[in-house]
Amino acid sequence: MQIRFTLSLMLLVLIALPVPKAEARARCSDFASQEDAQAYMQQQGATYLDGDKDGIACERLPRRSSTAASPLTLPQSIPTQAPAVTVTVVSVGDGDTLRVASQEQWITVRLACVDAPEMSQSPYGQAAAQRLKQLLPVGQSVTLQVVERDRYGRTVAQVYRDNLSINLQMVQEGQAVVYRQYLRGCPGLQTQLLQAENQARQQRLAFWSQANPVMPEVFRRSRQ
Repeated sequence: MQIRFTLSLMLLVLIALPVPKAEARARCSDFASQEDAQAYMQQQGATYLDGDKDGIACERLPRRSSTAASPLTLPQSIPTQAPAVTVTVVSVGDGDTLRVASQEQWITVRLACVDAPEMSQSPYGQAAAQRLKQLLPVGQSVTLQVVERDRYGRTVAQVYRDNLSINLQMVQEGQAVVYRQYLRGCPGLQTQLLQAENQARQQRLAFWSQANPVMPEVFRRSRQ
C-alpha cells in the first residue's frame, strides 16, 4: 500500500511539472539589421534564413548605419591598386561567394570580375561551389585585392591563395564565366580572364559542356 501511494504521489508531481516548449525558429523579422541576421545564421547554422541560397541572410532587412565599425572600412569604390588584405576562409557559399574572418569579424566576399552558375542551375552551380571549397578550404589564409563594396554590402575582391588567382582559376576550369559588365574591376587580369574563358569554352569544360549554356546573369533575370 505504501509503495502504491508513493508511486501515485510521484506521478502527480510529474504531471504538475511544466512541459518545456520547443524552441521557435528565428525569423528575419526578429533581427534589427541584415548583419545581425547574417551573424546568427553563421553562428547557429540557420541556413533557412538564406532563402535564395546565395550566402546572404535576410537580404531585405536594412543594413546598419555606415558609421558602424567595419573591419575593412571600405568606401563604395576604391582605387584599383588597393592595399592587399590577408584574411582566413570561414566558409564557401557558392561558386563565387565566400565568408572570411578579419580582425575577429566575418566578411562576405564576392569574387570580382567572374560569375559562377547559380546553385539552382544544377548540376553546374553545385559543382562550382564544391570546386571553390576545394580551392579555399576552411582555415585557408588568402589575400584580398579589394575592388569595391556591392549593393548587398559584400566585399568584391580578387582572391589569391599564395600566388594563385582563384578568380582566374575558376574561369580556367569552366566553373565560372567572365562577368564582362564588371571586368573593369580587374584591369591587370582582364586579358587572362578572357583568354581563359575562351579556352574553357573551346574545351567544353564544366559549365561550357552544355549545348546551350545560360549565363548566370541571364538566369537570375529570368527568375526575378
